[in-house]
Amino acid sequence: MANYPRIYPRVIADDFAATVRFYTETLGLAAEKVVPQFEYASFDFDGETGLAILGRAALGAAVATEPGRGAGMMLVLVVPDVDGLVARLPAEVVVAPPADRPGWNLRSAYVRDPEGNLVEIQTY
Repeated sequence: MANYPRIYPRVIADDFAATVRFYTETLGLAAEKVVPQFEYASFDFDGETGLAILGRAALGAAVATEPGRGAGMMLVLVVPDVDGLVARLPAEVVVAPPADRPGWNLRSAYVRDPEGNLVEIQTY
């Protein structure tokens, strides 16, 4: 992934299977990857634009979230060095510090913007 940073939305799903069915069967989108055991699905539309779905339970292993309508989106920012970026951020915005996510094959940290929106910063 040569073009850094890259940003895309991620749906946080309370019912992972139903949410994947909605995007694939109802909306007719072709999933690039679906990994049920990690509650993860991704859709790549043109090499630059994408959408991901992650089960709330799977995300809960990395950072606490609250279930319910309206709390189901976050942004993902892909950068070359998650640790370097997080080190430059104010401590009060960091929700979870950088950590390896072996099941996801990446390293990530979580921050909240001033409106309370969750942003995952990740490096492959």
